[in-house]
Order: sequence, then C-alpha cells, then structure tokens
Amino acid sequence: MPLQDELDFLNPVADLAHETIMSIVLTGEMLAKEADRILKPLKLTQAQFNVLMLLRFQSEKGEVNQTRLGRMLLVNRSNVTGLVDRMERDGWVMRVAEPGDRRVKKVRMTEVGRKLCDKAAKAYFERVHELVSSHSAQAQKDLCRRLDEIRSHIHEKAAHSLEPEA
Repeated sequence: MPLQDELDFLNPVADLAHETIMSIVLTGEMLAKEADRILKPLKLTQAQFNVLMLLRFQSEKGEVNQTRLGRMLLVNRSNVTGLVDRMERDGWVMRVAEPGDRRVKKVRMTEVGRKLCDKAAKAYFERVHELVSSHSAQAQKDLCRRLDEIRSHIHEKAAHSLEPEA
C-alpha cells in the first residue's frame, strides 16, 4: 500500500527523500509494535529483550561489561544502569566484578534469564520470519545493504558536521 494511502494523506508526499525516511520510520514503528506484542505476555520490554539477546548471542563467555553493553544498545550509561538494575532485581542477569578491576562490572545472564531469552527469541524469530517471508533471501540481503548504506552516509555526514569550520 502506498504511504499516502496508508497514512490517509490528501496529497502525495512531494519530496522523495522525505517519503523514503517516512517509510523507514513507519516500518520501524510497525515492527516495534509487533515486538511489543510478542514480548508483553513474557513481561519483557524491547530494551530488556535486547540485553538478553546481546548476552546470549553477542558476548564473550556470556557476559559483557556494562559500558560496552551501553554502546551496543545505543543508550547512555545511566539508562543501562537502571535497565540492568531492574533485570537484576527480576533475576534475569547478575553483575560480576571484572578480575583485576573491581570498579568495572560485567553483566551476566542467569539461568532464569537464559530460559526467558530462549522462549522470547523463539516467538520473536518465528514472527520476524513470517513478516519477511514474502521476500527472497536475496531481496532481504539487498534491503540490509541499502539500509547499511543509508546509515553509513548518516554517520559520514554527522562526522563532517562535528568538524570545526576553517
């Protein structure tokens, strides 16, 4: 369905770049709502699910230091602290001191967290596969590549905007 119809606009979006960004944002919001729908019965937020998935699939020895976890989640450190506090309270993760530097805390998933993560991941992956099943693997790879290019361009432009003017 064209964006104009989906959003009930009276007129087509005149600027193609703007329409592209609007389409990306709308799609992202729709996917986020789907994720919420899947995770809510498990009493998980998207941020908590992200932490569990990072610990399960993107960590060394099942643990990540809290600073790195913050970078991986794209949130500031204080947000990570509160998020991990709540997850620790619920028994899904635990903090452990870094050997040699007790100031550095690593976050480790507990067995309760692992079971929850596995259950949530199963439901999540079933749904995302269902949502993209109308596109071939090559079409999915092409879309990922194009989105990578857009993000790279954004990073490049952001870096240039931080450079001091001569």
